[in-house]
Amino acid sequence: MPVKKHWLYPVLALLLLAGCRKDLKVVPVTDKGTLPTTLSISSLFQNNIVVQRDKPANIWGQAPANTQVTVNVSWSSAAIVTSADASGNWKVSVPAAAANTTPQAITVKAPGNSTITISNVLIGDVWICSGQSNMVMPVDTMAPFKGVLNYAAEIATANYPMIRMLTVQEDIEPSPIASLNKPVSWSVCSPATVGRASAVAYYFARKLNTTLNVPIGIIVSAVNGSNCQDWANVEAIENDANVANNYLAGSSGLYNGMINPLINLSIRGFAWYQGENNQGDPSLPAYTQLNADLVKGWRTKFSQPELPFYYVQLTPFAADYNSTTPPGGNPLSDYLAYFREAQANMRPLLANTGMVVTMDVGDPANHHPPNKEPVGERLGLLALNYTYGQSVPCVGPQYASFAANQSTVTINFAPGTANGLTTGNNVSLKQYFFLAGTDHVFRQGQAAILGNTIVITAPAGTPLPVKAVRYAFTNAPVTNLQNSAGLPAEPFRTDNWSN
Repeated sequence: MPVKKHWLYPVLALLLLAGCRKDLKVVPVTDKGTLPTTLSISSLFQNNIVVQRDKPANIWGQAPANTQVTVNVSWSSAAIVTSADASGNWKVSVPAAAANTTPQAITVKAPGNSTITISNVLIGDVWICSGQSNMVMPVDTMAPFKGVLNYAAEIATANYPMIRMLTVQEDIEPSPIASLNKPVSWSVCSPATVGRASAVAYYFARKLNTTLNVPIGIIVSAVNGSNCQDWANVEAIENDANVANNYLAGSSGLYNGMINPLINLSIRGFAWYQGENNQGDPSLPAYTQLNADLVKGWRTKFSQPELPFYYVQLTPFAADYNSTTPPGGNPLSDYLAYFREAQANMRPLLANTGMVVTMDVGDPANHHPPNKEPVGERLGLLALNYTYGQSVPCVGPQYASFAANQSTVTINFAPGTANGLTTGNNVSLKQYFFLAGTDHVFRQGQAAILGNTIVITAPAGTPLPVKAVRYAFTNAPVTNLQNSAGLPAEPFRTDNWSN
């Protein structure tokens, strides 16, 4: 597939994005022309759908202009009556209902038209899962993806009838459309259906369903090789001058075709895994703001301003893995570390956001690492803690401060994040700690765990005092520092230097 070059990293971009990037060309939509002549319901409403609990739920469709439409839902005794407008559009709002695992039904009637019945409806929580290829990657093998770890066993045990899954097909549009142009269907999670589902979305849904015991609906709207600006609505970009300068041209095509048709839905929130296509952007502060503007734009369009947004930081990856001797890439290359920092910097800009750290589950040789279960489950932990109010650990150790004493530095972490500081499988701590003295040159230190802190000894030749510390601040360090919950330490730097 063709790749998008970038002037800062022309060779690097080719290596990173080959086989992943698609040129997103906008194809004009053919005018549908005539007014509707029969009763219909939005294609999002099909058998097996999950309707969002605890919020009024919109149901909508089309009918001949001015036709009376009657909607009945089995979980409420009152019929809801409306009329199609002059363009043939109708919409009703169903009162909020509690979670319900008993199959329900929706019926829609209009004089002179066949009755529409939607069956096996559950009431629970609906999450939209979006982004690029690491969100697309299915549980099963499906070119170009090779499946998740132990995919055959994962598929065989995926009997979760309260999880329902819908995948939106790729559709790039020049302007926002009201209805999906391509067919979709809701499937019940089973060994027969889960293989084609987004692995990250599936593991996320499974964590929520098995913990909360409520139905979970996941709508996967993601495209391989897509940019963040493809998913942001154009108004959100236009309203931010710096973002518009960097990203307005050619933006919003995927939002128009794959997010805007969903905005009438009541939902619980969003899960997002994107960044590979933006990692070489010339202005990383602009990317941080772009992603924040995307969130604000989606919340506005869905008319639900507090919707949670949980996202995944990029995994370790060495684009030059096979071009070094021995293979593994340049261990000091760090452009991805700056991009991960740009991703992390979105959290202070917005409430109801959280970031999954994946430094321990990446594969330096693979931009699509197969270990997707921890990624989806960590998204679930963020939701369980922040959205559902459960007291579960959801973040790993986060840097708070450092104290230098001659050649020794102690790293302190944010309270509660580093309880039971340890390493994965209790093996030796991987030494991804670098210190810089007065010459601003970073040298690898020797680190050890001491209680809930890290103590680092500066190497000989470091001009003291120590001025800055960096942890896992390179492209491809697969780390093993974690807390007692098994959640990895977040990479960090204490400086703002350009080197």
